[in-house]
Amino acid sequence: MERRSVRITLLAIVLLGATVLRLYDLKNVPGGFFCDEAAFGYNGYAIGKTGYDENGRFLPLLVWSFGGYKNTVYIYTTALTTRLFGADELTTRLPAALYGVGSIWALYALGSALFNPWVGLFAAAFLTVAPWHLHFSRIAFEMTPFAFLFTLGAYFLVRFVQGRRTLVPAVFLCALCPYNYAISTVFVPLFFLGFGLLYLPTLLRRWKETLLAIVVAIATITPLGIFYRLNPQGALYTQRTTWIDLHEPWKPQLLRYIDGYKEFFLPRFLFEHGDNISRHSVREFGELLPAFAPFLVLGIVAALLRRERFSKLLVWWLICYPVGASLLTEIPSATRSFIGVPAFCLLAGLGLAAALWMLSAVRWRPLVLTLQAAALVAVGYFVGIQFTAYLRFYFNDYPKYSAPTYGGFQYGYRDSIQFMEPLRKQYDRLMITATEVNQPQIFPLFYNRVDPIEYMKSHDIGYLIADPAFYSEYSINKPILYQLRTQDLSYFNDYDIKKRIVAPGGQEEFVIAEVRSRKAFLNKWLGLGLYENENNQGTKTDFIDVKKISKDRYKGAYGDIYWRPISQRNVRVDLNSFYAVADPRHPGNPEFVCAYTATSVHSTVAQKVFLEIAGSGDPAQLWLNGQSLTAWPLNLGVTPIRKEIALGVGNNLLVVKSCEGVGDWYFIARLTDEQGHDAPNITFDAEIPAEIVPAEAAPLPTADMQLIEGFDSIVRFKHTQSSYPDYRGGTESWWSYLQDPESEVVWMSAAPSVKKRTIAVLTASLSEVPFEGELYVNGKFVLPFALPEERGVKSWTSGAYRMTFIYKGEAGGRTGVLLIDIPADQITPGKPIELRVVPAKGDQGGWFMVKSYKDTLTYEGFTPEQVVAMVKGDWQPTAK
Repeated sequence: MERRSVRITLLAIVLLGATVLRLYDLKNVPGGFFCDEAAFGYNGYAIGKTGYDENGRFLPLLVWSFGGYKNTVYIYTTALTTRLFGADELTTRLPAALYGVGSIWALYALGSALFNPWVGLFAAAFLTVAPWHLHFSRIAFEMTPFAFLFTLGAYFLVRFVQGRRTLVPAVFLCALCPYNYAISTVFVPLFFLGFGLLYLPTLLRRWKETLLAIVVAIATITPLGIFYRLNPQGALYTQRTTWIDLHEPWKPQLLRYIDGYKEFFLPRFLFEHGDNISRHSVREFGELLPAFAPFLVLGIVAALLRRERFSKLLVWWLICYPVGASLLTEIPSATRSFIGVPAFCLLAGLGLAAALWMLSAVRWRPLVLTLQAAALVAVGYFVGIQFTAYLRFYFNDYPKYSAPTYGGFQYGYRDSIQFMEPLRKQYDRLMITATEVNQPQIFPLFYNRVDPIEYMKSHDIGYLIADPAFYSEYSINKPILYQLRTQDLSYFNDYDIKKRIVAPGGQEEFVIAEVRSRKAFLNKWLGLGLYENENNQGTKTDFIDVKKISKDRYKGAYGDIYWRPISQRNVRVDLNSFYAVADPRHPGNPEFVCAYTATSVHSTVAQKVFLEIAGSGDPAQLWLNGQSLTAWPLNLGVTPIRKEIALGVGNNLLVVKSCEGVGDWYFIARLTDEQGHDAPNITFDAEIPAEIVPAEAAPLPTADMQLIEGFDSIVRFKHTQSSYPDYRGGTESWWSYLQDPESEVVWMSAAPSVKKRTIAVLTASLSEVPFEGELYVNGKFVLPFALPEERGVKSWTSGAYRMTFIYKGEAGGRTGVLLIDIPADQITPGKPIELRVVPAKGDQGGWFMVKSYKDTLTYEGFTPEQVVAMVKGDWQPTAK
């Protein structure tokens, strides 16, 4: 009795701790509120209040939302919590926390029934502190009820094989799983296949109970089967997220499946880095604590060696847990494989109990108890250290990077709507941006608690959702209160910022602005394409002579092409849409191709104006009247850059060549005065003029400058890898993190031939996260630099020194070309230059890397004129 009281007390402590961990600051951590969570919250609230979901369906079996069905169990549980306590982030996430605590109790019951109460207690404690389980017990996702139902069902299966009449409730609980999470339709049948094979004699001997269980299973699952038969669109989500193609050869797909399956058992996923999606795990922490590993291995061995058969099913559980998830994209996925975490923790609990049992080989009982107590203290110490580090990061650091953006938890909608609603009567219209968003329409419904019956009558959420670039979708006859991304402000020339929405990490997520007028953009273009951009080499090829442009036929990558007017739905020149059917290799979304665009700008006076341009991150080259405006292809990002140009009287031909890799493909351009206002006295047309204004370029001085290869040999570094990826493919690389002690990267350049101004050119990479660093030349500190969040060409200057990074893309970080401009007094002919970069301040994950290429100048084909122009930096960011 005394031991039982101790176990009950310890279990109560575990469950109390689990409850606190899962409820503490649940409303605000994770920071933000993902659209799927808001959909569960709103539909739960709507059903709880009126019985109708967002689609006007009364007490639906499943809820159609965001192009797929949201499952029953979580939504109806949320209906209860929001009905009792109101609808907000806390009550929407509360079911996940409650099911999480319930899963811990269910695992204790399963371990106790199958082995003994101590195994159950150890397993429950491990599940309490498992990052995998804690993480999803704090998010309104569907997988925690699945784990609870199945674990409880497994407990009843154990009781059944031990002689109890519990097969029917076990089967009923497991048959409920598909109502909660679709991946269970793969896992549960596989698990029962193993159970049936192991216990076939028992099932046949107790055939009446088996038959009744089959009837219950069929009766439970049939409504769902009928529902999907009547609503075949429910399979669309699975079709979109499954990579298997029955029309492709099976062997390479089988090999891909095996590789994906193995990912779920690698230490990288389980103990080191976890899921790559920021919503699904905490950076630099695995799904399980590393301290679990030895006990997990020992537990698997113990389960296989035990005589009773059900322990073998725990290993079968592990074997089956990634089977369905490996068929889908996003591998390894912590969400789709969540059913594995109870099995991992139960086997780890068995392993710990086995380790303690092995200590009982010592025959003197006091010593045995002492050794077991010491072992438990040691395990608690290491688990405690690892779990404390995880908790500290989870509550302090995780919200800073996971809250913002549509790829994270979509921080900012609550603050935006709560700020805008009281001002509704002051404005003709309230608007929400459609730029970089994910299902924004659900947030006004959720935060304003819109009555679903009223919503079905009007389908009015109270906000117009529009991309500000789509000028045709809204007008500004009166001021509008508009929730915008910061970069969206570039479309407006008259606005007042009323509020800035700042995420926990300091990122400006939204601005709430009163907008009164929009900028004018060049929106009449001709297009010529497509041309080949294999291996991103299209920028190095002159497909046409821009000085002799005509409307004659040209030869493209896929046949004859002509200049054709680009139909624009918005101020962006959207080349993906325009060429959607022109690339036979990638129908609907052209990839690895180039195209030219042209517009005729007619100016009534000779004038200096600024050409302002931004885009989707693709490289672009520009010409005005046949004269190059870009010494090297510009990577056009969301932040506009500009350059002063001279327009002559008459027709000026502006040509843009853009080369696409993958993803979005667009640019936007406008002409302004020095203050950023729309340039006067100009019109534009989608035409190749018969006559254009002649232009002459002033030659750049290059006689007093020499180019050298910026890398010849490495001197000092902290980390190396034989082939680290970059825009050229990959090569041996050396780098240092800011967090490294005495962090630095030191290397030698090639030797300059004469004593004069020298520009060293090398291939380099920098971290995704911003940081501040220092550049040294021959041991002399010459300039500090601050790497910002924005991509593109970045330059830093101090005195006669200048460093320029030409961004070429993402490959394990920001990859590109580094130019280091060094004055003549630091040059000794025939002697290599020592270059040193020190990551000094900022994010501890910041890093700087040099590559082993000794042919960057040759590979890029740089001329002195190009390099001087790049270092000169004619293109500058627009003033904010």
